[in-house]
Amino acid sequence: MSFSGRRTRTIQGQASVVGLIAFAEAAWTYHGLTTITRLGARYASTHCFEDSSGQNVVSWLTDLNNPALPAFPDRQQLAGGGIQITVHYWTHDPDQGSIPVACNASCSAECVPDSVTVSVGTDNPGTYQFNRFLASLGVPAIQLPAFSTTVPMESGVDPN
Repeated sequence: MSFSGRRTRTIQGQASVVGLIAFAEAAWTYHGLTTITRLGARYASTHCFEDSSGQNVVSWLTDLNNPALPAFPDRQQLAGGGIQITVHYWTHDPDQGSIPVACNASCSAECVPDSVTVSVGTDNPGTYQFNRFLASLGVPAIQLPAFSTTVPMESGVDPN
């Protein structure tokens, strides 16, 4: 075997390892983002409805020191706004279906939504693209799909 033959196999092997790492990080990020939506929806459903944008939920999800959130390669982008989080509260009407909550936001029994949806990247699909290691492989960034989770409210009056 010639030296150039061994070198070609070594480079191909290295590219395969880097590709495997890139795929693993993409899968890890995918899992992290789906977990973020589930945890955010659970948090929103068990905490007081404070405003229609769910700012208390977004703040909880973007806190990098929050030990309840999963670690994943691009978690820092949550706090920086690179990964957009949206929260929507719903009231269920038998005639109209699910409609956005239409009451003054407050932590009171007069305004308790029926359900909540937490989404990542749905309002602006181009907000987040996974591109770690991909540029070094000559592969374009991956546009991850929008993630969302909807759950019924379990609380809403107790501010704690």
